[in-house]
Parts: sequence; structure tokens; C-alpha cells
Amino acid sequence: MHPEDKNNHLYDGWFYHQFIDPALAGIRRRVAKLVPADASVVDVGCGTGDQLLHISGQISTGLGIELSETMVRAARSRASGLNLDHIEFQHQDARDLSALPDLSFDIAMCSMMIHEMPSSSRLPVLKEMIRLGQQLILVDWICPQSSTWKRWSTHTIEFFAGWQHYAGYRSFMSEGGIPKLLEQTDLEVIETQITSKGTIQLWICQLS
Repeated sequence: MHPEDKNNHLYDGWFYHQFIDPALAGIRRRVAKLVPADASVVDVGCGTGDQLLHISGQISTGLGIELSETMVRAARSRASGLNLDHIEFQHQDARDLSALPDLSFDIAMCSMMIHEMPSSSRLPVLKEMIRLGQQLILVDWICPQSSTWKRWSTHTIEFFAGWQHYAGYRSFMSEGGIPKLLEQTDLEVIETQITSKGTIQLWICQLS
């Protein structure tokens, strides 16, 4: 980790790709089924770029936005190794993506990202996604979790991700998760899906 990478976590880059990305393989496949052929996609909080790389064969262009420089380097390296010149990754703060034109993408998506950010950042990031995408795909923890076991397991996962990450998760859950966040927008939920383990939910939304 470079000393200037203040927005990195210890698990960013290689560790995330080796251990976290495989655990999200089912989510990647679910999302891929919802992305139309030849769509343009922006993935906010893209991490190692795993979702964009998974759908690279079916989209026209893809842009990954990520706050961690370590993650951006990892994503660029993976895309370069696969010779994907229609996929790009940028190190940016998703609260302000004003350099990108309104509705410049068919799909704006994020996966397991909103819960980890500070409460004050969530709505600004979501508003930027609404501005950029004609349709949104959001993936995050179900709130509330449906059983004590599921609550315990998700709390444990988030606790070991680091204190700052865990603090974001706790506020996300206490504030009602994605459903409460959506109530602060003009988004209409078109479809929602729950994973087979019943801990993660997917929302497809557009402006009503």
C-alpha cells in the first residue's frame, strides 16, 4: 500500500480479489442477467473491477469509479491483462462526478458499497448515480436481516473488515438500509431479488 492511499483498506487489491470477489460470484451472475446487450455501464465503488470484467463481453462500454487507489490499480491491471480497451477505471470520489454528463450511461450500478460509506455520503452518491444512469442496479445487505444467525454473521463479516467499515455498516443498518435511502429519492423500484442465503438484496430502479 502506498502511503498516499489514505482511502484504502488493508484488504484492498490482491486480498479482495482472492477472497471477497469469489464470494460475490453469484451476485455477479445475477447482475449480468439484468444488463442489456451493448449497454453502457458505470459501476460506482467498483473495487477490483470484478463486476465490469464479468459483463465485459456483453456491454459496449464500462467505467468503474473507485475511491481506493489500490483497487483502481488492481482493476486496471486485470483489464489490461484481458486486453479490454472498452473498460476504464478512474480514481474519483463518487459524491461529485460532475465531469460526467447527465444520463451518459444506460446503467449505473453499485455492489456492496453503500453500506460501508459514512451516512452523510450515501445520498450524494446515490444522487450522482441517478443523474448518470437511465436505470440503477443496487446490491447491498438486506435491512433488517431476517434472523439472529444472519444478523450475527453479517455483523461478524463487517467487523473484521475494519472499524471504519464496520461503523458505516452499523449506521447503514440503524438507518434502514437501501429502502430508507430510496425513500429520499424519486426512484421507483421496478424489481427486487434476494440471494439464496437471504442476506443480500438487489434492487432495479428508475426515476418514476
